[in-house]
Amino acid sequence: MNNQDKKKEAELKCLNMAIQNCISQKGNSKRIGELMSGADVERKSEERPDFIRYVAPANKNDRGIVVGIEHFMVDHLSKEKQSKKKTKYQSMGRIHQNKALSYYHKWREEVLNSEHIPADAITGLCDTLSAHFNNSAYATIKTFYFSFKSALDTHMASIDEYKRAIKVEADKRKADNKLIILIEVHSAFRNLFFHNNRNIHFEDTPVLLVLDEFIQLLEKADNRVDYYVLSFSDTLDTKTKTIAVNAKDIRGSLKKQRVPVYHYCGADLYLPKDWAFVKDYHMEMKHEEHGEETTFQAFPSMSTMRPEYKLKFIYSALRMVYIYYAKKEPVVLDSS
Repeated sequence: MNNQDKKKEAELKCLNMAIQNCISQKGNSKRIGELMSGADVERKSEERPDFIRYVAPANKNDRGIVVGIEHFMVDHLSKEKQSKKKTKYQSMGRIHQNKALSYYHKWREEVLNSEHIPADAITGLCDTLSAHFNNSAYATIKTFYFSFKSALDTHMASIDEYKRAIKVEADKRKADNKLIILIEVHSAFRNLFFHNNRNIHFEDTPVLLVLDEFIQLLEKADNRVDYYVLSFSDTLDTKTKTIAVNAKDIRGSLKKQRVPVYHYCGADLYLPKDWAFVKDYHMEMKHEEHGEETTFQAFPSMSTMRPEYKLKFIYSALRMVYIYYAKKEPVVLDSS
């Protein structure tokens, strides 16, 4: 399978999961899920938008609907890459996901059918985990935000092309047309505290993160988008949650679904774009075998920001917490 086929397979997997999640909900979310589950429209080119589907009318007095669906992915674990034309963000989370799957498929049968786990399998696991930790160490809210903004700006620049392709198919069928942007959001946050109306809940591996900074970006985007479908998951896609909203009234749609929009106030809130609290980070994983028991040990090495400097960032973020508290608006904090 070539890279293009793998990309299409990943897009279709995300779309099918989003449809399943939306249809299991009520109201507008269910209706958007039904729109996305229409029949595929055959095209000479399969691109731009990624999918075009047709929903036939329920009766002869109604018009059908041609739905264009454009998918893109945003990754918390991203690395900025400079090119001659523009800045791009490479998804390090997707790379880790592929390595983890490759490791799983390589060793699954042998591990299941062996009395003892092969030493090379354990070493491979250590290498896979080390690579993930090395990428995660530099993930901040800024890398997440700019990865989101860059991907959104890139796709908004192609709205004319999406709308033109959708309209061609809609005109053939004398149908209405809609444009849905499906955003696959992978996050790697750990240990967050969600404050809403003085109620606090803790999540060690949060997935659903509706943050005000990102909603603002969607609100400023091209007004020709009809719906946004946000598919939230962790780096390895072990759990997924989906939210579908009317692009013309994003906050109203979220309110109807009782989904709070949080202000992020983690310690890294005011870190400059290319900064992290650590540098020269390297994680080495080792293992020891004691009979039938295997013990894993992690040996991180790094340079850390001086405590008095980090405290300045923490206090600046804490100041914003009190401002949002005074306004009775939801905030999310990290363990710092």
